[in-house]
Amino acid sequence: MANKIKNSNLDDSIVTTAKIDADAVTEAKIADDAINSEHLTDGSIDTAHIGAAQITNAKLNDDVITGATALGTAAQGADTLLIYDNSAGVLKKVTVSEILNFPNVTSVSPANALSGDGTGNYTFVFTGTAMTGGIVNLINDSGSTVNLDSQTVDSDTQITGVIAKSSLPNSGEPYDIKIEGATGLSGTLNNAITVDAQPIWQTSAGSLATVAHSGRTNTTYELTAHDPESSAITYTVESGSLPAGLSGTSTSSGYVITGTPDAVGSNTTSSFTIRAKDANSNIADRAFSLTINAPATQTFTSSGTFSVPSGTTAVEVLVVAGAGAGGTTYTNPQGGGGGGGGGLVYSPSFTVTPGATLTVTVGNGGSPSPAGSGSPGGGAGTGGSGQNSVFGTITANGGGGGGNGDDTPGSPGGSGGGGASGGATNTGGSSTQSPSAGAPGFGNVGGNSPGGNNAAAGGGGAAAQGSNGSGNNGGNGGNGKAYSISGSEVYYSGGGGGAGKNSGPNGSGGQGGAKNANTGTNGDSNKGGGSGGVRNTGFGAGNGGKGVVIVKF
Repeated sequence: MANKIKNSNLDDSIVTTAKIDADAVTEAKIADDAINSEHLTDGSIDTAHIGAAQITNAKLNDDVITGATALGTAAQGADTLLIYDNSAGVLKKVTVSEILNFPNVTSVSPANALSGDGTGNYTFVFTGTAMTGGIVNLINDSGSTVNLDSQTVDSDTQITGVIAKSSLPNSGEPYDIKIEGATGLSGTLNNAITVDAQPIWQTSAGSLATVAHSGRTNTTYELTAHDPESSAITYTVESGSLPAGLSGTSTSSGYVITGTPDAVGSNTTSSFTIRAKDANSNIADRAFSLTINAPATQTFTSSGTFSVPSGTTAVEVLVVAGAGAGGTTYTNPQGGGGGGGGGLVYSPSFTVTPGATLTVTVGNGGSPSPAGSGSPGGGAGTGGSGQNSVFGTITANGGGGGGNGDDTPGSPGGSGGGGASGGATNTGGSSTQSPSAGAPGFGNVGGNSPGGNNAAAGGGGAAAQGSNGSGNNGGNGGNGKAYSISGSEVYYSGGGGGAGKNSGPNGSGGQGGAKNANTGTNGDSNKGGGSGGVRNTGFGAGNGGKGVVIVKF
């Protein structure tokens, strides 16, 4: 039957159950509905034109349509096929995924994951088709699979997944999304998720420092964070507050805290949280604290060492030397001069090195001459001058002893001893105290006994010189200086009073731990006060008061 029909036009329904052999139709045009249930054998249609809806239940055998190119690889989900839409009566293009019902992800929210949103997990919503029964995984930039921690199929078009931020680092972006259905078919959305990394703190959380009272001046602390994506970071105090007196500034290099924290009555810790925020609004919070210590005082009444606390760069220090002893008399009615107060050095801010150890020496007071002795109590014969006190490089000189009656001058010292009574003029001892290690030093001369059998003079004090003897009246000791370094106001380094002549009154001790002229009474210990002179050959004078070193930090 081959070649029987070539260029004929077959009208509707002309061929109903005919069998057309191979090559039977070549250039023929078959009108609408021309073929209904016909069987077309191999090669029966070559270049024929088939109008819309011409074929309904026809069976096309192998090689029916020639000239087609074989598909060399498996069909991909995005490949298209032509199908006849029976209801619409037209041919339509569809994808393989649509034909086979591939699971597919078309979008994800968020597509840019903010690592600094203040939570420990990411929550993604995946939108697509044929998602029922699907399992979603992420693929990092190196091709490795990253499993979600949990996922829920919300509907055939939506899956919600949760994953820890630590499982999705910025280094693995961009991440692909792969969904695999129950049939084993899968779909992939490439380069779907990026990670906008939050700032990373370089400064460790916790205590920045414990600031000693004496180390509060001009403190500076710098807190830094790094942004992996090299964007600018701004810093703010998110909660809590800085210690009073300090302020913070956001700079290009970090968060800088500066100032002098206010003094506190008890150790006070301020806690605060600093937020680092990058240009993409990613945040990273870190908690810090600063402790400001109340003043601490260490008092040395004997020699030892001072260990400088960590963070302490300066201390307040008072150094008081041992005082001189008052003079005795070897003949009535003349009396001895008052002992000079110990030299005094005070520094409100003495520079020290944190962690260093400083030597501390506390000087003893001078010992008096024996009763009836023929030498001055101030050390010209048998001693009597106080010993030096030392703190690091600061030295306070021991006080000078009072003159031994009669006709003997006072001895030099931190403050000089008073001159003894007698017929000749007996001058007070000079002051040897001067500033030490840059800190102010204090001391004064002892008073004079002007001769003509006038009474003995008072020893010098840190704040004033000793008074002269006058007639039968002994001279008063010079006043000491007052300091509150120990917590309350105390006078230190007063001079001892001079002995009166005959039955005249003895001089009073100056403010600062000195004693009145008396029979064998010691100067007040640990205040550096001189003892008073005596006029009775049966009594020796008292010891000079021991010194003290007080450190406040």
